Amino acid sequence: MADKIGRYGNFQTIMNGTKLIIEIETDPNKVDMQPSSSGKSMVISTTGGAKPVDGMSPATRLNLTLYMRK
Repeated sequence: MADKIGRYGNFQTIMNGTKLIIEIETDPNKVDMQPSSSGKSMVISTTGGAKPVDGMSPATRLNLTLYMRK
C-alpha cells in the first residue's frame, strides 16, 4: 500500500518487504513547483520535515527534499 506524504501530494512511499520505495512525480506539467525559501531553487517535492513512514518503526522518520537549481 502506498502512503502519500509531502506538501505537494506528488510523493509516496511503498514498503516492499524490507525495502522502502520512494515515488515522486517530477513532470513539470503535473507538479506545482514552488521556489525555495532562499529563492535559489525550485522545490519539486518535500516531506515538509521529518515524517513517519507507514510500515516502519514509529521512531523512523523520512526527511527529503527534491529540488532543482534555477
